Amino acid sequence: MLGNIAYADYKKKSDIHGTVLYPAVMIAPIQKDILNDLISKREITSIFDPFHGSGTSLYEGLEVSDKIWLFGCDINPLANLITKVKLQGVAPSIYEDIEVLKINIRDIEINDKYSFPNIDKWFREDISADLQRIRSSIMLIENKQNRLYFWYMLCDIIRKYSNTRSSTYKLHIKKSDAIDRMVNNVISEFISSVEQNVNKFRKSSKKFKLWKCDILQKIREIDNDAFDISITSPPYGDNATTVPYGQFSMLPLYWIDKHDLELEGWELDNYSKIDSKSLGGSSKKIIINEFEYELIRPYLSKISDAKKGKVIKYFNDYFVFLRELCRVTRVYIVMTLGNRTVDRVNIDLTDISKRFLEVHNFTNIQTVKREIPKKRIPRTTSKVYNKPVNSMNYEYIIIYRKNK
Repeated sequence: MLGNIAYADYKKKSDIHGTVLYPAVMIAPIQKDILNDLISKREITSIFDPFHGSGTSLYEGLEVSDKIWLFGCDINPLANLITKVKLQGVAPSIYEDIEVLKINIRDIEINDKYSFPNIDKWFREDISADLQRIRSSIMLIENKQNRLYFWYMLCDIIRKYSNTRSSTYKLHIKKSDAIDRMVNNVISEFISSVEQNVNKFRKSSKKFKLWKCDILQKIREIDNDAFDISITSPPYGDNATTVPYGQFSMLPLYWIDKHDLELEGWELDNYSKIDSKSLGGSSKKIIINEFEYELIRPYLSKISDAKKGKVIKYFNDYFVFLRELCRVTRVYIVMTLGNRTVDRVNIDLTDISKRFLEVHNFTNIQTVKREIPKKRIPRTTSKVYNKPVNSMNYEYIIIYRKNK
């Protein structure tokens, strides 16, 4: 079982997970330890992550065994692209394509200025020009596997040289003097990143399937006991008021060629669309049953009416998801969870999830608490009723086995 999971010295920069920034990622060696342990106990043929994000758990499943089928779902097209690149790696022609890319960037002629909503707000003119030169050059690469790798490596360059602050995952404009001070090394830094990281993408899986869609729709189509292990970290609340994965992703998504993204057609409508379509973000018929309501009633009774609706909307979706997850999982459910605060009321998502799973035919094997040592947001955030509110400083890993 899991021992010390602090991993305070773990640095993502040392492995593939440090090649791109994504919000609130799971700690890779923890997921690998869990999967190693569970796979050693039972014959495991499939792993499922219903909120795969940047693909940490699925890639670590590949690290454990390339014979296991990997399945994932995420509503965010950038998460889909990132995870796909990690799992499929690069083609043998990657080094030739890097040289072609460099020539393209040097020689390409740009005739029409590329644009998208608010491009001039988020990018200085000279930076936009260089990003367009890179974008047009990537589009000329014929091998899609390598082309996706180049888009992947462009993501952090886009964020670094945008006019949004790096201190938050939300889009917040920098002060004008900070924008003016930025030194434009867009092209040289992109090429350097492509060349320095390419060898981290030599591993690949031939056994993976990713769905870019709403998990609440997709999971209903999946057969009973379809996956041996379900391992995930679901959103801890609606994205708009917790981690804005969609908003964080929008600047790269606007630059990447639409033909290389999995899109349903609505994702680029505005900067908040992905978050509003995510778990708990849109209004649906409330179908929480009596047992489920009792799980959240102690918290609702302390929350103002103005914010109670958001909590109910989130749990309405969350309980649907959990119920279906129990149905499609054959052996183990592993969840990394955090307990958010609403109106200074700490909602114990970990306890709620544990009680739900135990009523739905699963038995707890282990629960581990871990302090989050490094955070992009401060440990105290906004004030409510003129008192500081603690941000999420701990995460909990729960491991459950299905009863026979």
